[in-house]
Amino acid sequence: MEAFAPTPSERIDAIEQFLQQLMLLLEVEPEINRETVSAWIAICSASALAHGARTPRQTKTLEGLCRRVLTPAVDVVRPADVRWS
Repeated sequence: MEAFAPTPSERIDAIEQFLQQLMLLLEVEPEINRETVSAWIAICSASALAHGARTPRQTKTLEGLCRRVLTPAVDVVRPADVRWS
């Protein structure tokens, strides 16, 4: 399998698509979690690809973003902020 390196423009486009889909999902799904977001984006991506609204490269870039963003291991550890102590 060949290496895939999205361009900065493709990465920005994927982020915008992710946020658009997330906002729509937040409006209609009362119990949202990582799994529902991931499933929704998979459905939207398959539909967009099938209808020619997104290229395979765009789909692959969005899938890579979703893997990074929706992986539970992405939990952020923040240092204590002394200003609020």
